[in-house]
Amino acid sequence: MKQLFKGNIEDQARKRNLCISIVRYLSEKPEMLESTYELPEIAENFCFRKRDIKYYLTDFFCSVEDGRYRLCPDMQKMIEKFLLAHENALPALDEAKVMFLKTFGRFYRDMEKDKYHFDVKRLDRIYADLHDTITVLHWGQLPILNKWLMINSRRIPEEDVVDFYDHYHMLSAIMCNIQGNEEKMTKCGDRTLDHEFVFSVFTRRHHTHDRYRIKRTVDGWSADHISINGPCEKDGTGALTANLTHDSVFYPEDGFKHAMSELWEQAEEGELMPDQLQERLQQVADWISAVERAVGEHQPSWVQYY
Repeated sequence: MKQLFKGNIEDQARKRNLCISIVRYLSEKPEMLESTYELPEIAENFCFRKRDIKYYLTDFFCSVEDGRYRLCPDMQKMIEKFLLAHENALPALDEAKVMFLKTFGRFYRDMEKDKYHFDVKRLDRIYADLHDTITVLHWGQLPILNKWLMINSRRIPEEDVVDFYDHYHMLSAIMCNIQGNEEKMTKCGDRTLDHEFVFSVFTRRHHTHDRYRIKRTVDGWSADHISINGPCEKDGTGALTANLTHDSVFYPEDGFKHAMSELWEQAEEGELMPDQLQERLQQVADWISAVERAVGEHQPSWVQYY
């Protein structure tokens, strides 16, 4: 099957989950297939985050009139195909669940007990006998999948359903779906957008703590201080690193960038409340402060590096 979604694999993975979110909604309300929607309705009904609205809206919806949108023709055709596949799978879904639990379910439980003895040949035999079952489960359940399953495998399941699930982690995703522990589509990540957070860093240059003001944006961060203000990448590169450099702050650059990227991803996925994000941002700032103090305390007196 041709590539279903445009963009790099991370974009494709997100668009895929958004598409399945739409299919799930319309499977319950098929009369809404040709309806028009305002942006708040798209966000609420289909779990589009603010970042999705900014970057992916036009992949799914066309503007019609008075701030309303409807599914683009090509997207509507794809969703209709997915809805038909879902409808066709439903009569065999319960039997497919039983078959999957009897076969892969046993293997899954054995792996939970002993993760160090992975029987590849046994899994291959199970997978070979489950091709039809996997197809029914996939279309019947319409699972939301962790984006890293798609990013790391560089595969989108609907391009070749059986081939996509040829891996323990993918089959485990079906298992979690059946057990009710699947990935969820949420807009919780939006609750940390545009909140102002304090990033307090000790500087040897001023012999005190400087307080930077930071906000999380759909693209990364924004940082404000006395003289340098502006946007940053997800890893903090931009106004934040420019302020640190301007104040001659010595910091673990690679570790800092990794930490800021991790925080952005955790917040975007809805894993952090604003107070938790504030706490973790300050933990990063405290780490920088500790490095900055150590540089000053242990350098030879004649160096005078500031």
